[in-house]
Amino acid sequence: SRIPEIPIAFSCFFLNFFGEVLQTYFYALRDVPFRTMLYGWIHCTFGDVLLTIISFWLISLASQNRKWFFHLNRLNLGGFVLVGIIFTIISERVNVHVLRSWTYNQSMPLIPLLEVGLTPLLQWMMIPPLIILLVRHHLISHSAAEDS
Repeated sequence: SRIPEIPIAFSCFFLNFFGEVLQTYFYALRDVPFRTMLYGWIHCTFGDVLLTIISFWLISLASQNRKWFFHLNRLNLGGFVLVGIIFTIISERVNVHVLRSWTYNQSMPLIPLLEVGLTPLLQWMMIPPLIILLVRHHLISHSAAEDS
């Protein structure tokens, strides 16, 4: 509980890896070798972990408390999600439209005007808040067990 980034990073890696695998259908990856797909999943998952930790730190700075998730409020959780959404939009725009690091296939629903895929934003809107709640629950339970 002294270093909340560790359980956040571990939870983030496993949940986002699963999310990346689920999103494969929406990207142009059907004819690539499995090792290329695996590299993409792992690469993007580490990006998700980094983004989650950066978002966590930004909210920690803003609230002046690294354990802000113990006393959740709309502002902190909403800010945490919003930081991730903004970074996700920037990352998708740069990687899809500028660098062309990856491409969407016809199945990817796009957000009008942004021309960004919907699934990466849904992933960010669902998984990081879930991670915060899971880590919060785990650390509260762990602390209560130590106290008894």
